[in-house]
Amino acid sequence: MTLSSDDRPGLATVRIALTGMHCGSCAALIEDILSDQPGVAAAVVGFEAAEALVTFDPAKVAVNDLCTPVADAGYGASPVEGPTTN
Repeated sequence: MTLSSDDRPGLATVRIALTGMHCGSCAALIEDILSDQPGVAAAVVGFEAAEALVTFDPAKVAVNDLCTPVADAGYGASPVEGPTTN
């Protein structure tokens, strides 16, 4: 999964390392959790890469606040790099 920036001004993109996934359903669940967070414009989870790429509004949500609900669901989540902003 490649770190990229979004074309919409004010949004940031962060790559988050994930642990504890056992199948594609785990990845889909984490993607849903991230997508449902306030300020998240897009979230894509790669099962094989064990990473999420999240585009979000940093004025509405912090990177650590993205990781918390993933951890609450029983998975590990920590930022790899970023965020990058436009």
